[in-house]
Amino acid sequence: MTHDQNQHLLVLTHGQEDGGSRATLAFALAVSLQAMGSDVAVYLHEQASLWAFEGASQSIHIPGFDSLQTYIDLFLEGAGTLYVCASCANDLPNKAGGYSLSTVSKLGALKPTVIPAGITTLASLLLNRKSVSL
Repeated sequence: MTHDQNQHLLVLTHGQEDGGSRATLAFALAVSLQAMGSDVAVYLHEQASLWAFEGASQSIHIPGFDSLQTYIDLFLEGAGTLYVCASCANDLPNKAGGYSLSTVSKLGALKPTVIPAGITTLASLLLNRKSVSL
């Protein structure tokens, strides 16, 4: 099976435990790939499901990069597809190392363009795209 050279999948598994550094890198990479003509999808899994919510990325800014929210906005404006593990997003406060209920309640709703998806969607994406996990 061959991968389409212009289709990429970034699987992000890290949330705020690193201050948003991996999320910033993942979305900066996604935007860079889009600028090079690639069709890019991002799948948020485990702790990274946090980034699917409206209020999660507002205050994240890693030195040397634009804000995480800027990269997410650019990614979505560039027709990127953003998936979130549905069970992960629904169970954020109960996961090992999960977020408190007060943190989760401040996040608001899922971003309107986020697609809740299961493991079969991830498997399907992996079959047809080059992938990297961050």
